[in-house]
Amino acid sequence: YPRLLMLDSTDPTYIRQIESEIDLQKTLFIVSSKSGGTIETASFFKYFYERTGSNGAQFIAITDPGTQLETEARAKGFHDIFSNPADIGGRYSALSYFGMVPAALIGLDLDALWASANQMAKACGKNIVGNDHPGITLGVVMGVLGKDNRDKVSIFTSPSINSLGNWIEQLIAESTGKEGKGLLPVVGATIGMPHDYASDRLFVFLRVDGDDNNEALDEGIKMLQQAAQPTVVINLPDKAAVGGEFMRWEFATAVAGRLLDINPFDEPNVTESKENTARLLAHFKEHGALPATEPILSADGVSLYADPATGAMLQDMAKQQQYEPDLSGLLAALINNTHAGDYFALLAYLPMQPEVEAALSDIRRRIRHVTRRAATIGYGPRFLHSTGQLHKGGPNNGVFIQITCDDAVDVPIPGEPYTFSVLKAAQAAGDMEALVGKNRRAVRLHLSGDLQAGLDKLRAAVDLVGERRP
Repeated sequence: YPRLLMLDSTDPTYIRQIESEIDLQKTLFIVSSKSGGTIETASFFKYFYERTGSNGAQFIAITDPGTQLETEARAKGFHDIFSNPADIGGRYSALSYFGMVPAALIGLDLDALWASANQMAKACGKNIVGNDHPGITLGVVMGVLGKDNRDKVSIFTSPSINSLGNWIEQLIAESTGKEGKGLLPVVGATIGMPHDYASDRLFVFLRVDGDDNNEALDEGIKMLQQAAQPTVVINLPDKAAVGGEFMRWEFATAVAGRLLDINPFDEPNVTESKENTARLLAHFKEHGALPATEPILSADGVSLYADPATGAMLQDMAKQQQYEPDLSGLLAALINNTHAGDYFALLAYLPMQPEVEAALSDIRRRIRHVTRRAATIGYGPRFLHSTGQLHKGGPNNGVFIQITCDDAVDVPIPGEPYTFSVLKAAQAAGDMEALVGKNRRAVRLHLSGDLQAGLDKLRAAVDLVGERRP
């Protein structure tokens, strides 16, 4: 069976990396977009369609009926078109063509996945009530604890289903983060000691029996339980049981949304960043450059950007907290200025590379240890389609640190006057505008030189805060 690679970042270095791992003439490209007009997906298609010599037979489309993508796929002679039912929301579509077509292509046992899903669907039947209903049970736990300010849902998984956390992240964040309410999913983090966490958490561990489970994770969960932290452990007999988990979590998220008194099936704030990005790209088409902005401070290849109000606030907080008004001092003041229930979001418009991931994970761990606040990592622009809704529509308890960089390479987008580097920059700027427009505490770090050296500056600021903590 073929290998499945996911391209979900407009970072040009990452695009080049993916291209280097494939044989362009022997690759089948899955162009997947519910709306049929997602700018990232459309841009990827334009690029690889040209790179394959305009060979439509190397492409298949998964989209809703009547979209622009469906029309283009027919015109360009795609190998196949999978028309998905339009009444299935994007984040609820794991068991539709959007999830099952890629699963079939890489040889997953669809019968086993469907059997697991059907078994869970029966367990969540309309005649099942109370604790016997796995979807309602989990949903009530999330919703009730969320209303009691335990609104950070920390999710851990066995290694073989690690990517399931990313799907759950989108499902929860985009479904519940609106009207000033929401549950924050925290995925991909290492487990800490009980003293690393405040009283705003719910822990969920999806454990596959017989997997190469981390003893430290098992022990960490036990310690959290002993510390009276609310913890849910879901035991799965094998990897195929994720089919049932799709059902459980979709049901549970809808229940939690109802308890939070919001509609879990819309995403009213997702379009804000998209509209800002479109306006910025239109500016680029007219002027040949994105609108210029000035940093409030630059040093050693790192520039700090903030809107005027936030910049003045940082200067004032640094003075009050007796930090130097340099990069580390201003960032330390930002990190130190949080309250119970706040969280940090690292919004990384950086290449999705192991060394970058390791550095961000270390910074996240340090933030958690020093502040006891939840910290998330989102790669841009991917997170815009998941946690981005929560960032703008959820409660105003986030501290957002956007991280951008100079791109070592660039990649053209056929038919457009802008490149992937420009697209990524416009998406970052568009989201920052949306965050500022919602009065969020948001800053941008731009790394002009070595990425690791730049990330070390952020790490140093966290350590500076830690030096003053008992």
